[in-house]
Amino acid sequence: MSGLWIVLLGLALAGRNHPMHTAVSELMQQDPRGGVTVQIRVFADDFQAVVPAASDPAAADSSMARYLRGTFALADRAGRPVRLAWGGAERTGDVILLRLRGEVPGGLAGARVTSLVLCDRFPDQVNIVRAEYGGRATTLLFTRGETAKALP
Repeated sequence: MSGLWIVLLGLALAGRNHPMHTAVSELMQQDPRGGVTVQIRVFADDFQAVVPAASDPAAADSSMARYLRGTFALADRAGRPVRLAWGGAERTGDVILLRLRGEVPGGLAGARVTSLVLCDRFPDQVNIVRAEYGGRATTLLFTRGETAKALP
């Protein structure tokens, strides 16, 4: 599966004339108490089609965070939603990096992830979620219409 992840990541970061619509998310749990960071990479032109750029940074952050709350979710192994706090956004070339953080008591093992970022806009959207926790790494794929998937 890691070979597919590398190919799709390369496509996602290749440039403006991307052949498919892709978002790549990375969940990292380095804090054994449950602290998790989330980074979501999207093409700027794709993301701005659903969240238009705002001149006011606070308004832009609010719009981006609101959109992600409806399309990206994390629940602990008992099914309780994890509150994901906005950590900001950074644009580098054609890519926007969106950051979130949250607390997952008990860790990511068994947690459920939903990544439908931009699936509402692009029928061919493919989202990759790579999670690193407890000395392991795993990858999940999401397409339009899918529901939450459990991390092993």
